[in-house]
Amino acid sequence: MISLLRIDDRLIHGQVAYGWTSALGVNVILVVNDEAKNDQMKAMALNLAKPSSVKLYIRGVQESGEIVQKFSQSQKSKVLVLVKNTNDAVELARNSGGVIKEVNVGGLRYSEGKRKLTDLVAVDDQDLANLKEMEEMGIELEFRMLPRDKKKGLKDMI
Repeated sequence: MISLLRIDDRLIHGQVAYGWTSALGVNVILVVNDEAKNDQMKAMALNLAKPSSVKLYIRGVQESGEIVQKFSQSQKSKVLVLVKNTNDAVELARNSGGVIKEVNVGGLRYSEGKRKLTDLVAVDDQDLANLKEMEEMGIELEFRMLPRDKKKGLKDMI
């Protein structure tokens, strides 16, 4: 089963590795990122950052729609899917047969041309278009860093 899809430009770090995996009872993390898939050093660092009891898979964006569909049918796997940006999230949502029901927007760093929605989430026009497209697909968007934080939707942010 897919427990959550999270957008976080840091991918695996303390909040994800321990906050989200324990709160959701996750036993699998699927990182969907072409750069991490093709960079052995980045893949090794991600593997070191995850809890030892959690299995890690790193796959590219194009191949992951089918993988997410298969995980959604699994009774044994509770999967946290991590993507680095809204482009990858919307592409994955388009290609996963409607099994993604909820997206957590956790961390998108500020850079020139972006506007801050929260201290840790900054978006540009393309990000907003991607988020709105996911909402139109019936995907619930939530903005929060940790499971204990109050959920906020896109409408609360813009």
